[in-house]
Amino acid sequence: MITLREYADSDLERLVQLANNENVSRYLVYTFPYPYTLADAEWWIGTGSKQDGGIARVIEYQGMFVGNIGIRPQGGWREHLGEIGYWVGEDYWGKGIATAALAQLTEYGFNTRHFRKLFATALAPNIASMRVLEKCGYQREGALKGEVQKNGTYFDTHHFARHR
Repeated sequence: MITLREYADSDLERLVQLANNENVSRYLVYTFPYPYTLADAEWWIGTGSKQDGGIARVIEYQGMFVGNIGIRPQGGWREHLGEIGYWVGEDYWGKGIATAALAQLTEYGFNTRHFRKLFATALAPNIASMRVLEKCGYQREGALKGEVQKNGTYFDTHHFARHR
């Protein structure tokens, strides 16, 4: 159903097409801008996706680039941890793509990269993302009130994790 692959320079226009969507960016981290420009895509493919040992993959559905998933390794006394994150273009929501991608990258993170724990943070209104995490065996470990401010609104965050 889905495959994960590394980014290529040829992905620039498609990345902008998918990512330049307010509904896609609404609950993502502050480093995922809206509007999403060609310069943002160039930075992501050339630099951002590779920073700090990060693992970033294009999600392909039926041979087409539809989203992104990745793991950002932690450092120091947390080097056994990886923070996982993902997004899928709005036209592809509700098809099980994020769930399939998360299951695949979780197994890679545990079996190939040997993380002991993978975790993700979801903003409280992002129920769909929390359901994806739960379907893949991630458990809610806690919630922090008013933890994130985005576009003038404060959000509670929910922390999910899965242990190897």
